[in-house]
Amino acid sequence: MKKLFLTFILALVTITSINAESYSGNLVITRNDQVYEQAVTVTITPSDQGLYTFVLEMSMFGSITMYDVPAATNGDITVYNAERDVETFLGTMRTTLFARTVNGMMAADVTIPSQNTKMWFNTVGDHFQMPNSDMEDWNSSYTNEPNRWHGFKSAGGTYASTSAGIASLGSSDDVRPGATGHSAVLTAGSFLTIVANGTMTNGKLMAGSYEANSTLNHAEMDIDNGTGDFYMPLYAKPDKFNVWLKYTQGTANANNKASVSVKTFDGTYYQEPVDKTYTNLSGSIVGGSIAACDWTHFTFDFDYDSYAANNAATEAIFVTFSTNGNPGSGSKNDAVYVDDMELVYLGNMTDLRYQGATIAGWNPAVTEYSMEFNSEPDLDDFTATIEGASAVLTKSMEQNADGSYRIAICVVSGDLQNAESYIINATIASTILRGDVNGDGSITITDVSALIDYLLTHDDSNINAQNADVDASGNIAISDVSTLIDILLNK
Repeated sequence: MKKLFLTFILALVTITSINAESYSGNLVITRNDQVYEQAVTVTITPSDQGLYTFVLEMSMFGSITMYDVPAATNGDITVYNAERDVETFLGTMRTTLFARTVNGMMAADVTIPSQNTKMWFNTVGDHFQMPNSDMEDWNSSYTNEPNRWHGFKSAGGTYASTSAGIASLGSSDDVRPGATGHSAVLTAGSFLTIVANGTMTNGKLMAGSYEANSTLNHAEMDIDNGTGDFYMPLYAKPDKFNVWLKYTQGTANANNKASVSVKTFDGTYYQEPVDKTYTNLSGSIVGGSIAACDWTHFTFDFDYDSYAANNAATEAIFVTFSTNGNPGSGSKNDAVYVDDMELVYLGNMTDLRYQGATIAGWNPAVTEYSMEFNSEPDLDDFTATIEGASAVLTKSMEQNADGSYRIAICVVSGDLQNAESYIINATIASTILRGDVNGDGSITITDVSALIDYLLTHDDSNINAQNADVDASGNIAISDVSTLIDILLNK
């Protein structure tokens, strides 16, 4: 019976589910540069000893079943990792499985190396992205705003209707290079001598004052008081915010900058510009000041460390674009074009260590290693450095029939999309000391006596059988006595 060891980096979690879990999603099969897609169902069923049966049911190629798959859990993420000879649509093939689940969603890699075949299964979709981030879905009602994104036409406050007639948010067919469809364009207007900044947010705009720099004019988000259209939940901490932007100025001024603000917070009330010190923030992008430019792909890193003292959960994301970072600044007809936003979740390993030292030959691009141990490996001796604010590390180990071990050390991003599995094939150093017949750790004349006694009585209770086969012939015979005497005479 296989001997299975499981450990987890942050907390030890016992998997107690007794029911099968089924996941329906899309499977992409790549084989010899040919790509096939089909809808499939994956079922994971618990079996004995904390192991699982993994079944991939395909309408096009039948099903693939892998038994006795170990699982390791860290936080909400569970990883299933195994390598087996299994029946596939290509015959009995060596197949590797690297699946991960979180909150009822799954992503999985199934690989048949000998056939250059890779399968990618995914039920996550855009769950960890922001709705309508490509600006292709537009409200057909009076607001004419992109769905889930808002300007002054959907604003509240005393001066909402006035602001809606000055600053605008609309659709444009001026899109980033290589793209088709639409972008969003927010344009500044002016009333008398006051510039009304063009603004777009996934929260709600409030126009509460005729004074441009009043905090009564702001964007806000609040799960308790807002509706679904003005609130955007977040399910893991992203590491980067990508967006395509174009910024043109009505009156050229190098000192004027458009702005991008992205905040993660616990979902309770927050506004920008702020009217007080808020302690419910968990993170923010670094930068966000944009000089005049043609279409440019911007990448902003999230900073969580600066907000650690808030001890705030990451439950929502609040994004605001403006034609100028300072209220009432800039010029009429300043315009910001926005397209194709993306949240990036990292999940990669930069260092893998055994007993504090980087393992020999470590290279993040190399995913399989061999190590020899004097005794059964301890997973606690393996540590790693990983990148990803919501990434987790799992470790599992199973014993093979030949006594060796397969150790899987995996890092998975919070959205399951980015993941790496590093395999260590561990063997145990031989403890055979041929000639140490009595097994006391040394070769002496007493071993000759023990060997002769065995040959006369065939009582093996007092000998080490492997060590007694001194000449490694596969049998214990009188020739082993002479070989042993030669060892003693010549050592």
